[in-house]
Amino acid sequence: MLSHDEVLAISDPVERAVVANDLIWTDCDRRTSLRTVRNQALREAVDSGRTSQEIAERLCVTENDVSWMTKDIVSVGRADRRPL
Repeated sequence: MLSHDEVLAISDPVERAVVANDLIWTDCDRRTSLRTVRNQALREAVDSGRTSQEIAERLCVTENDVSWMTKDIVSVGRADRRPL
């Protein structure tokens, strides 16, 4: 099992989100932090041009789930952000 810091070091945001999501469902003591890591990685993936369909397929969730996971993420200086 990867450590929290090892998850943060994953450069591909979709892969980071997948790994964080997998760890959330294990007996891990940093679930809340991993949710934040996952959600920020998802926003980063979308911002870099990845589609919600592609992300959903990698996470084995629906596109609506991806939208729900990213709805509360607001980038610094971009308070006008809307959910996917």
